[in-house]
Amino acid sequence: MLDNNTTHNQTIKINDIRYNLNELENLAWKKLITGAVKKKNGFRTMCVATIASNNAASLRMVVNRKVDEKQKVIYFHTDNRSRKFQDLLINNRLTLLFYDAKQRIQIVAYATAQFYTNDAVSLERWRATGPKARLSYMTIDPPNTKSTEATLGYDNQFTDCLPTDNESNLYQKNFSVVACSVNQLEFLYLNFDGNYKANFYYHDDGGLARLEWAVP
Repeated sequence: MLDNNTTHNQTIKINDIRYNLNELENLAWKKLITGAVKKKNGFRTMCVATIASNNAASLRMVVNRKVDEKQKVIYFHTDNRSRKFQDLLINNRLTLLFYDAKQRIQIVAYATAQFYTNDAVSLERWRATGPKARLSYMTIDPPNTKSTEATLGYDNQFTDCLPTDNESNLYQKNFSVVACSVNQLEFLYLNFDGNYKANFYYHDDGGLARLEWAVP
């Protein structure tokens, strides 16, 4: 239950710990940061929604690669030949959906995208990417290209043998980093005794502009 206090000092209990609005906002970002560094964490992956060329919502799962809590930026990697990248070139607004069923917490981030391709940022992240992960960017044709048969997309020689750095570096041009600057964050706690929701809004510099409780 909510404590009978001022709005910002009212609290909800999560795992026997009470959080007010400011503490809940901090908790949300800490969970996103944990997801970026721990592979088995529920916030490791996220669903990214973009606006397709036909104005329909387009969804796909990506990996949460890095979170900058101070600037309120979330990063993921993509093939710049993909539909989501092309969608974002036309309209850079996107929504990120995180959900951890074990923790019963959903976080939704509304953001705008900035791209890093063939520059220092993308090169640094490419160098930190392993050979197996690089195969995703080594497809001969762009993602979603129609095929007459089931295919992995890349050269058959890499089916049983991972590419060397020299072989995979030829495809680094297909690799981009997407930085998502968050302007609004929704935190939803799904509790057996009742659900709770809070919304957070940010300035362009990442500073907190407004925070509020909301009906779940």
